[in-house]
Amino acid sequence: MAKLRITIAATLMLCMYIPVAGARDVVCTYTLAQHTEALRILKSEAAQARILADKNPLYESDVAYYDSVLRDARQCVKVLSPIVSASR
Repeated sequence: MAKLRITIAATLMLCMYIPVAGARDVVCTYTLAQHTEALRILKSEAAQARILADKNPLYESDVAYYDSVLRDARQCVKVLSPIVSASR
């Protein structure tokens, strides 16, 4: 029983050092205006990819790609928005 407790405690301590997949650093190298323009374009491209994926499952990887790029662009907009409003 003691070995089980030690194993559980060690596992919980190690879980703190494993990075979470969603908690990654996003590098925002463009301006806020460029990111918002990219969001507008990527949303329409993602919608087209979803329509194509409904017809052909080979396009599901495109949908996943656009979703990940959209997630990064949205994160950059969130990060850059306070900087622009605070500098005014």
